[in-house]
Amino acid sequence: MQRSVLFLCGAATIALVLAVSAARSATPVANQIVIHSSLPPEADAKKILNSTHRHREWLNVPVEGADVRSFVVYPERADKAPVVLLTDDNHGASDWVRAVADQAAAEGYIAVVPDPLSGLGPRGGDTDSFPNGASIISALDRLGPESAKRNHAVAAFAAALGPANGKIASMEFSRSVEGTRVRVSLSDRRTMIRSGSRAWQDSIEFLNRGTGNRPIAGTNPDVPEDHTAHMMMAQAAQPPSAPALPGRGRGPLGYPMGKLPNLPAGLFTAKSTLLHSKLRREWVDIPVGDVKLHTWVEYPDGDGKAPLVLVMQQAPGLDDWQRGIADQLALEGFIAVAPDLYSGMGPNGGNYDSFEGVDAAMRSLARLSNDEMLRRYKAAYAWGMALPRASGKSATMGFCLGGGTSFEFAGVVPEINAAVVFYGGAPTEAVMAKIKAPVIGFYGENDERVTSTAAPAAEKMKALGKSFEYHVYPQATHAFIMFQDMGHNAEATADSWPRAITFLKRNLK
Repeated sequence: MQRSVLFLCGAATIALVLAVSAARSATPVANQIVIHSSLPPEADAKKILNSTHRHREWLNVPVEGADVRSFVVYPERADKAPVVLLTDDNHGASDWVRAVADQAAAEGYIAVVPDPLSGLGPRGGDTDSFPNGASIISALDRLGPESAKRNHAVAAFAAALGPANGKIASMEFSRSVEGTRVRVSLSDRRTMIRSGSRAWQDSIEFLNRGTGNRPIAGTNPDVPEDHTAHMMMAQAAQPPSAPALPGRGRGPLGYPMGKLPNLPAGLFTAKSTLLHSKLRREWVDIPVGDVKLHTWVEYPDGDGKAPLVLVMQQAPGLDDWQRGIADQLALEGFIAVAPDLYSGMGPNGGNYDSFEGVDAAMRSLARLSNDEMLRRYKAAYAWGMALPRASGKSATMGFCLGGGTSFEFAGVVPEINAAVVFYGGAPTEAVMAKIKAPVIGFYGENDERVTSTAAPAAEKMKALGKSFEYHVYPQATHAFIMFQDMGHNAEATADSWPRAITFLKRNLK
């Protein structure tokens, strides 16, 4: 096992989806708590949930034989974080309170929104399945004290999460025509109730002082700068040959103004990459029981045989960026097979592209079991290995959710020849014991939830006589290959991707 921590030069510019102009213009003074977020209007909730760069997921929390689905957003920090439980009185797990959770994560908290109506909606649905607000209020009234019981169980579950530091608080929101009121409660029973224009700022300051919240990172990951606007302005202002922007780490000069041929596309260059690719690619539907697994396939140039790389998707789904990864792998000489895990799970039995947005797609993931996920990947793997051009050598490459699955798949299907893990968790020791192929992993320092699993995994793999090499990149975030403009993600991309390709070519020749 080799652990490589790269200390690279360059100042970091960290960008967020939501800008807070007041915080941007403020000059910090001693003991001042700078707020990097805001209480969003309800109209912006979906936009925030569909565009945030922070890692979020739905977890099923068992409560007396029932699963309470809970929305979790993780901060970008290199140390463990306090937990804050957010509830929206009379609204259940609304889009709005989940968008507020994203803002709490921007302040360094693991933000958790339980859905007390899990499984109690029409056709066994959750809060989002009710037709209107009145029906949600009626359902909560019928639930009675059970609602608080479910919330308490989720709080206990969240406090025990790996990246949590054991400190927990709650934020209870009450909305009415008069405005929004927030009640903040700490574990030592101290509470604060606020409303009005300073309610959010006062609440965060109260939380920070009460929990001792001070995120540790190479640089502050929550500089309040609008992520999308920043990159669009950069693209408009500078030609592809321009030097790196002032204040940024240098990284590859191609992004965001263009794309270098030896690196994958980032968020802003994926669509253009796909539009201009000259490689042969196609959509295929692979039968998996009663599901047709919608799968994107790209082939390397020529007609010769080539190794197969099974591309395992990030939690948001098989979007343009994920297909851009397949395109880059095909450019490197591999047959890239990228299944859509959401096949058949969308509205009217549709696939990823049938969902209204990323947030809706990710909600469905809570209903996809790990066994079903592996079954779908096994089917795609078998289909790919039977292709006339397949050389018989194979590997997996995954990101986020797919990163952990790539690691696990190496034990579930030990015939593969290599596994690449980008910021994904490790499997159980029992699964590790079945792994035969070498595994390589790449992680961002400001991603405690995942990166903290790398060293223990390396120790277990070494004890089992397995090969696991991993690299941790300072000041890089989760999903650094996708969000190459943030922090030192460009440097992490420029180092990790060539290493991954070299690793694949060495083990698949």
